[in-house]
Amino acid sequence: MGRMQRVTEGGSFLATIAWLAAALVSAGSAGCSLVVDSNANQCSSDTDCASFDGRPVCLSGICVTGVGPPGCFSGTKTQQTDYLNACTSSSYEEYNNCNNIGYRCANGTGSAKMPDTVAPPTTTPVGSTALPPEPMNLCQDGAPTDNGTPQMIWLYGSSDFGPLLKALQPALSALDKPYRAVFQGSSSCNGVTSIFQANNPTNTVRMKDPDPAKGGWAFYYDAQGKQVNCRIDPANSSSPGRVPEVGISNLYASTCDKTYVPGTAVGDYLGPVVPFVLAVKKGSTQQAISAEAARLVFGNGGRPPAGIGMKDATPWTDYRNYYIRNSGAGSTVLTSYVIDVPKDKFWGIDRSTTDNLRDGLLAAPDSSTSAAIGILSIDFYDQNRGNLKALYLQSKDQKAGFLPDSQPTTFDKRNVRDGHYTLWGYVHLFGKLDSNGALESPAAKSLILLLTVPQIEQNLLDKIIDASLTPQCAMQVSRTTEVGPFSIRQGTQCGCYFDARKTGRTDCQVCTTAEDCPGKHPCRYGYCEQNDNL
Repeated sequence: MGRMQRVTEGGSFLATIAWLAAALVSAGSAGCSLVVDSNANQCSSDTDCASFDGRPVCLSGICVTGVGPPGCFSGTKTQQTDYLNACTSSSYEEYNNCNNIGYRCANGTGSAKMPDTVAPPTTTPVGSTALPPEPMNLCQDGAPTDNGTPQMIWLYGSSDFGPLLKALQPALSALDKPYRAVFQGSSSCNGVTSIFQANNPTNTVRMKDPDPAKGGWAFYYDAQGKQVNCRIDPANSSSPGRVPEVGISNLYASTCDKTYVPGTAVGDYLGPVVPFVLAVKKGSTQQAISAEAARLVFGNGGRPPAGIGMKDATPWTDYRNYYIRNSGAGSTVLTSYVIDVPKDKFWGIDRSTTDNLRDGLLAAPDSSTSAAIGILSIDFYDQNRGNLKALYLQSKDQKAGFLPDSQPTTFDKRNVRDGHYTLWGYVHLFGKLDSNGALESPAAKSLILLLTVPQIEQNLLDKIIDASLTPQCAMQVSRTTEVGPFSIRQGTQCGCYFDARKTGRTDCQVCTTAEDCPGKHPCRYGYCEQNDNL
């Protein structure tokens, strides 16, 4: 083979080998390294490149190391597998279904078919063991007022919404008409139901003060960013609770109930993207999991039926070590789509809230053989990487597993943004509409508008990014159905700024106005972004 040359890759991965040819000429830009053999037509498959170190792949007749996975796709993406298996410089780990669980072995051993899922044992949800004190203050106390009326926004639903609420409150406080946003966590589907059933007098899915012995108080964030628990109603009140103005969910409405269709009565507004991870203890030797292995874990307790030639999904064979939420939670429902387990048939212990799930997983014994595994939203996981580890997730028809980020130590969400990572959903904000199709609540409109304008105010954008969420403008792909097929995202772009914020570097040109940018590229947040796909 020919002489090896070192080139570098910029902010996004090459789509064709033509990029490599250009890179050979200008190899001075910063980025991750690729090693390329300069002889053309040296390979016709990955096996022809085996003599090189670094797991090389064959791209258009040239052996390239530093990219993968083996057999990766380098053409124009037209179907889901093209996105899942696109060549990338992100780290990856293959989960070998044959070796690990005895599924679809090339030599004909094991099982060619996954077993049917089995109903899980009946379990009791586990709440927090460290309950906060019962608050005596009302949520309205000290809130901004307008002619003596507290200016409130009441929100209810997905229990992992807290970090985004914390990011939003300073922007709400800075409005000409400031608001205090009060949130009570429940589940994604309860957030949906609370709005679609808001006018139903028999509906009980609404905000109300909890049993003090169980916790789950509403809360807001004060001017210092401190969470303040509060009462929705005075103590000993007979109030049936409060109908929220905004329902928070990580799911489309029809996922929760097929009769829930946004349109004339309820609006569905999409916010940032929230990924989820299958997390284990930091000391675990496990690195990856496939959709099929996860199905065996959460659909069969980690143990296949006897006599079908499959193996246990070691070490995850005790459902008491599975940290999950209920069937209405976004973490459970989105995972159910990825691994093909009915959302109401998950094995494991419902930990009641995302906070409790995180705390329980953190408290689980840590060792190389740890059997603890949990489904956790990225904003909660990223804060606890010192004690937890996300597994590389290999989705169905994917050649290898990927993390949400390009590397275990980065926070760039590259694989979520470009379609290599499938376990994510949008933050949905649901609100009641009036007869003209506008939001009934001015308070709800103020909050939702902050997140849905084409160009989000920069201070708010920074807080959203810092909360480990991905604004839509940084996404390269989009979906229109739950864990559905990817397509190229249309609309305002902010990928350059996102990279600069999360990684401290970008290959994009800095700018003050669009006149500083080549061609027709827009200047946004100080960088020449890619042309908007409109």
